[in-house]
Amino acid sequence: MFFVIFDGREMDKMFKFEDANIRGLFNKRFLSSINRKVENLDSCIKKVEAASNINFPECYIEPVLPIYTGSTGEIAVYYARTIPYPSLSGLSVIVEVSAALLCYSTSLSLKIILAHELLHYIELVRRMSKFELLSDEVRSNSFEAAYSDLEKVIKPEYVYSDKRLVKLVAKKFENGFEDFKLKDKILNQWINKGKPVAELPPEKNMVRIPVSIILTAKFDPFLLLRIKEIGKKAGMS
Repeated sequence: MFFVIFDGREMDKMFKFEDANIRGLFNKRFLSSINRKVENLDSCIKKVEAASNINFPECYIEPVLPIYTGSTGEIAVYYARTIPYPSLSGLSVIVEVSAALLCYSTSLSLKIILAHELLHYIELVRRMSKFELLSDEVRSNSFEAAYSDLEKVIKPEYVYSDKRLVKLVAKKFENGFEDFKLKDKILNQWINKGKPVAELPPEKNMVRIPVSIILTAKFDPFLLLRIKEIGKKAGMS
């Protein structure tokens, strides 16, 4: 898995497209289009923040689409992922948004997926701040913990003030996110046309974090207070 260590500056969401090799995988029309789509991403993030009263974590656009091809040949698409990583400040959390999602989703689908990723972010920070990640996910030895971006999320009704958004997130992710029109577009216009993909089996969709970093992780006090409020609503200690 690829990581970039940042020094606290705001992340350029398009930094991966600065690589000439990456840019060479796409035509000029696509590159111009994806740059314009970032404005829509920023707009959706602001709406999610307003509905949750939580600042959205840093995010970036991933040009290589992560997919998983099952034994039956069915393709699963990772539209976005919430990833913890070691940084110069200790431990940070970032949201990876696939370029394919940005290109082919409606604004509503994009907002729903971002809202779901914020739920992952809240649950991850909650567990790390209470050191629950260590007890649940330690693998191999006592020096490393593993985090997998699966279905461990806070329910949306405890987080969002927008009732319509709550219903949409709950409905869309009831059995794993499914948007048939979006998936068809990605299959036909991205995967079948040879745009870059990377196979990522579920067992490899995991980040290993040194326990020493988790133990010294520091999070924004307002975020922790907001998460505590959410925890009370959800009946968590």
